[in-house]
Amino acid sequence: MTDAVAKGVNFVFAKEYILKEHGEDVWRRALSRLPLEQAAIWTGALVPFGGYSFPAFKAMTHAVAEETGQRDDRELARMYEYIADRSLNAVYKIFIKLAHPSFVIGNYPKLWSRFFTTGSVTVPAADKGFAKVHFELPEMFLDWLRPACLGYSNKAVSMSGGRDVLVEERSRKLMPSGDWAVDFEIRWSE
Repeated sequence: MTDAVAKGVNFVFAKEYILKEHGEDVWRRALSRLPLEQAAIWTGALVPFGGYSFPAFKAMTHAVAEETGQRDDRELARMYEYIADRSLNAVYKIFIKLAHPSFVIGNYPKLWSRFFTTGSVTVPAADKGFAKVHFELPEMFLDWLRPACLGYSNKAVSMSGGRDVLVEERSRKLMPSGDWAVDFEIRWSE
């Protein structure tokens, strides 16, 4: 696979986040750092249910971090909290607020499919204050995965009444398929 596909919801709300948080000037400068074919994706008509190049998404997040002088992983975690919040409709948000954090984390596989068309996620354990999440993904996700997992988890746990989210990578190994198996532990206070 040369280009993992991210659903348009990532692009639509990332662009909104960048413009809202950093302004038009940072947006234009970040765009100028991208190769023309990647910049064309970002300046085209983005639709939430479209499919777009994941490397183009990553390139934009790196460019914004460089333009703002922020650490890439912190900026990405904040951006994914925003994307998670904006991509959920009002009914789903009410449901999450009424649910237990472990139940929300347990639904990672459903959430993953809302954002990506490649890779898989399972949740082998989710209990009070603790969960294990297992990803199987192409290599291009590896540098992005921890901050995105933190951003999603922080939003999910905080919306359902938890706080103080910690995400720790526990293992990473190359599988015969060429994808990577990555395991995280997520802890939070209730």
